[in-house]
Amino acid sequence: MHVDTFFYFNSLLFGVGLAVDAFLVALANGMNKGGTKAFKVTAVASAFSGFQLAAVFLGWAIAHTAFTYFSWMEQCFTWIAVSVIIVLGIKMIVGGASENGDKHLTELSIAAVLVQCAATSVDALTVGFTIEEYGLTAAFVCAVIIASVTFAAYASGFAVGKKFGLRFGKTATVIGGIVFFAIAAEIIISTYFL
Repeated sequence: MHVDTFFYFNSLLFGVGLAVDAFLVALANGMNKGGTKAFKVTAVASAFSGFQLAAVFLGWAIAHTAFTYFSWMEQCFTWIAVSVIIVLGIKMIVGGASENGDKHLTELSIAAVLVQCAATSVDALTVGFTIEEYGLTAAFVCAVIIASVTFAAYASGFAVGKKFGLRFGKTATVIGGIVFFAIAAEIIISTYFL
């Protein structure tokens, strides 16, 4: 995989899709803990982005290693990855359209933040599987872009939550789901038509 404009755009799309959960948690945290100091908000945003970076890179490392030793798996994996991304997109759209939406922890204790970070990074591990054909540098750059988008999403989500509450949470979830559909389409197109 060459690191070009398309690579950066694709990584940014992954980042937007993955940052939705962090944005929603930040909305809830901002609404319920609006008096939190800026330093603590920055530290929590850094924790979220660090978990995303680690999860993406770990997923890439697992898949990359597996495909090195089991090359026959690669043929099936594109469709597995696309299926997983589509399921994540459907889950997000359904969650955003439902009455209840997703419930998130809204405390900012260290334990609660770690649970929030882990819960919102599960999808990032899966995305790491989908970029297994990237080289080490490209995988790391992609993970850094995703982590940066997550940091920005958490910080902005906290500010919006502090000011407006959870009014926009469902819309953000649906948009994140649509972004995952776009990523799935891009994987199919780049694998079979380019």
